[in-house]
Amino acid sequence: MPERVECQPAYVLHSRPYKETSALVSFLTLDYGRIDGVARGVRRKNSRNRALLQSLQPLHISWRGASELKTLSDIEACGGLPLLTGRAVSCVLYANELINRLIMPGEAVPELFREYALLINQLQDKALLEPALRNFEWQLLASLGYPILFRQSSGKVIDPQGRYDYLWQSGFVINDEGIPGELLLALEQDDWSDPRALRAAKILNRAAIQPLLGDKPLLSRQLFHNGVHKAPAP
Repeated sequence: MPERVECQPAYVLHSRPYKETSALVSFLTLDYGRIDGVARGVRRKNSRNRALLQSLQPLHISWRGASELKTLSDIEACGGLPLLTGRAVSCVLYANELINRLIMPGEAVPELFREYALLINQLQDKALLEPALRNFEWQLLASLGYPILFRQSSGKVIDPQGRYDYLWQSGFVINDEGIPGELLLALEQDDWSDPRALRAAKILNRAAIQPLLGDKPLLSRQLFHNGVHKAPAP
């Protein structure tokens, strides 16, 4: 990675105070994946960047430094701040935590950046909320090298009349209590017309993502279960 990068599209994933007036910020960027940096002086009352370092705000950022922790040199807004509430905000918190937990700093994931930008845009439409989140999860898995391939573990095609469980790193195996094959084939085509498809996708994606997270629970899910947010956990 070059020691100096200019005008990189980015979104804030997480920010926390650092020293008296600065902040440590994690970003998702277009060409360099997750970047962690120091925003010096950003917490001063007269800082012009103070209001920019929040989730959802599309940015262009510049930084310098050869270590994993960069020094931010410029922050500019490059679009309006979408107005999200309730379940949509819950989805953003969840997506941000997944990226922070699973994407290594400096690992280029341009398709995931584009899917994240699309997610934020689609979350403004309640009807698109869950399909958008499931599509984001699929792109995350693909970016990590664990794409969901809608085939049986044996390599055979999914039988629409069958039922299947998903085994991590193996694929789909026949199980009479599993997800109907017709739903899996619909999901492969991004077809959400069957009302059962959303629940099936949620079950499938949790089975695929949980092994990557390990034993440490997601804080965003804990907040939902503890009643901090009224929306159901993603």
